Amino acid sequence: MIVGEAASRIVAEHPEFTKANTSVPWRSIRGMRNRIAHGYFDIDLHVVWQTVGELPSLVAQLSKISN
Repeated sequence: MIVGEAASRIVAEHPEFTKANTSVPWRSIRGMRNRIAHGYFDIDLHVVWQTVGELPSLVAQLSKISN
């Protein structure tokens, strides 16, 4: 949820940054956060597990653009 909240703030406060870094799935990150925060019983654990598996790739992308 923290990653999703951070993505939401980046999109809202720095739209030029997100437009310049379209390889990062900003919208999907925000969407996952919203599903977890508000989905209650509608959370697909397979999707959550798949997302966890994609985190190393996301971390690598974010590391490249943060420098």
